[in-house]
Amino acid sequence: MTDAIHALRMPKLGLTMEEGQVVAWKVGEGQAVAPGQVVLEIEIEKSTNEVEAREGGVLRRQVAGEGETLPIGALLGVIAASEVPDAAIDAFVAENGGS
Repeated sequence: MTDAIHALRMPKLGLTMEEGQVVAWKVGEGQAVAPGQVVLEIEIEKSTNEVEAREGGVLRRQVAGEGETLPIGALLGVIAASEVPDAAIDAFVAENGGS
């Protein structure tokens, strides 16, 4: 079932980038997401960038809050099919460094 759960992570957008700050979520929890759709904006040292979904599904969890600064690779959110149980999402977040 975990192949139906996808992590949305802080991307590495430059050679010197070490962290980014979540500026704004563009999709709320429970909303459908299409591949390539902008899900949130992050700010790095020199610019604001959009983070797109790689997979389609439903944004099941916003793990990172607006204003939060996180390192590259940190779990930002979780996209999964609506039929994936909440307990599976909770377990995925716990196993992947979310709170």
